[in-house]
Amino acid sequence: MKEKMPFVLDILLGAVLLIAGLFMQVDYYNSMVFSAGVGLVMAGGVHLARLIYWQRPERQEEYKARQKQAHIDAVDERKQFLRMKSGQMAYQIMLVVLFLLAFVLALLRVEAWIILMVFLLTVFQWGLGVVLFRMLEKRM
Repeated sequence: MKEKMPFVLDILLGAVLLIAGLFMQVDYYNSMVFSAGVGLVMAGGVHLARLIYWQRPERQEEYKARQKQAHIDAVDERKQFLRMKSGQMAYQIMLVVLFLLAFVLALLRVEAWIILMVFLLTVFQWGLGVVLFRMLEKRM
């Protein structure tokens, strides 16, 4: 039951948001709250169903093997390195994409505050990457 509790809480929170979305009077916000509720209920339901499916007695052997393999993958140094390398590559790609997006928006003469927001997000991502690198470098 301990494994299922987070998904049950997601479903309950989603149901509360669904009900709140139905009774809200502001059209813009009620659709956002309702959509968030639908998302939480559906995601929690799918994960709960998946967990129940794999915890059935006839699937216990395969479930245990999957858990063991997931644990091995989590502590495997090669896979840890690959996850870190893929995160670094995604970080670098997103920096380039955000800079290009700011440039294209400037060419399209979009409002200045939108371009500034994209540019500041890029600078924030770069700064955060540098700070996290320095912190990790000192720890290791």
